[in-house]
Amino acid sequence: MKVLLPPRIGFCSGVKKTIRLAELALKKEQQVYSLGNLVHNPEVIRSLIEKGIRPISSLDEVQEGTVITRSHGIDPALIRKGQEKGLKMVDTTCPYVLRVQKIAKFLQKESYRLIIVGSRHHPEIEALTATLSSNRMHVIGNPQEVRFIPAFIRAGIVAQTTEGLDNFTNIVKNLIQRQMSGELRIFNTICRIVRERQSDVQSLANKVEVMIIVGGRNSSNTQQMVNLCRRMKVKTHFLEKETDLNLEELTGFKKVGISGGTSTPGETIYRIKQILLSLAKRKKYI
Repeated sequence: MKVLLPPRIGFCSGVKKTIRLAELALKKEQQVYSLGNLVHNPEVIRSLIEKGIRPISSLDEVQEGTVITRSHGIDPALIRKGQEKGLKMVDTTCPYVLRVQKIAKFLQKESYRLIIVGSRHHPEIEALTATLSSNRMHVIGNPQEVRFIPAFIRAGIVAQTTEGLDNFTNIVKNLIQRQMSGELRIFNTICRIVRERQSDVQSLANKVEVMIIVGGRNSSNTQQMVNLCRRMKVKTHFLEKETDLNLEELTGFKKVGISGGTSTPGETIYRIKQILLSLAKRKKYI
């Protein structure tokens, strides 16, 4: 059995920043909380809890201490609320997410109808829409939903940073085809690292018989990788951790590819690779 990895795995810069700030707070403060899951990976969250971070779902749960916010962004009103309570608020919003917020605010300020491509219930989109005027703003998740966008004279479109490039492209095409007149400003705000990882996975999937994608079930960019592989008709397994590995399902495959989301530790992927290689050496699964 050959086990292949893409050239880039492990944490993206945004996740690294979030974890670094959280661990720094743990060294300096006695009471450190996370407002929701800092990143979408259960292994990483479990590790942070073991180090001392206590997750909370609301600022009402704490009266003092340091609160770390998630990398997906946060409603500015929550930052103000925490500060008014005397809490130390540490905002770890990813720079790519901040860029989307900046562009979206610009488009609304310039009176463009704003179209956001993404999942309306994802924390990044919830944080983004909280910073904007709900007037003349639409969140859509697939090309079919373009029909719900009213005719416009001027519109601007942005994407959730973890959105799939194919989906974003198809939505833009549908908008152009449906709206024969009017100005449409297109901002491809999908994270550069996410785009690179999607390209890596696509290239790897073309070389193997089966793909193993590792990451949190609630991780958007990991799910995009899974969807991409399945659209390519490659047998795909979606795992959160190495103990989810079903070795029986990999019997007989000669080439296996492994990749993971931007919040998946590289060590997890390497451990899964070693498990498969050790089995191959024993000639049990070849």
